[in-house]
Amino acid sequence: MTPKLKKIVVIATRQELTDRHYFLRLWLAMRNMGISRRKWPDELAGVIYGFDGVILCPDGRPWPVPDVDRVLGDPRWISMLLEDVGGAPRRFNIRKIEALRLIDLYFRIKHPHIQRHFGR
Repeated sequence: MTPKLKKIVVIATRQELTDRHYFLRLWLAMRNMGISRRKWPDELAGVIYGFDGVILCPDGRPWPVPDVDRVLGDPRWISMLLEDVGGAPRRFNIRKIEALRLIDLYFRIKHPHIQRHFGR
């Protein structure tokens, strides 16, 4: 019997998450999911905590999964993140870099076919 290989996911770097184009694609993907601001914390927690694989830092170290609710904080932040003006984000919101990292990780785990376009 051969051992089952675990899926490996590497979290986004600060450089990726602070890139305007990367952020725009992440923002668009979030909006297109149709998930309400109140449901995002549950969706993120379910996917991240339920991931049967290995999550690594870019340098190869295991990534300590944080408490999703603590990182996200008030769900109104997600509402502000999802706001748009003329089809674009209201602001380039990178102040909550760890929250953006969790959202990006959600796409890396659940929708890698979408996430792979963020950096293009």
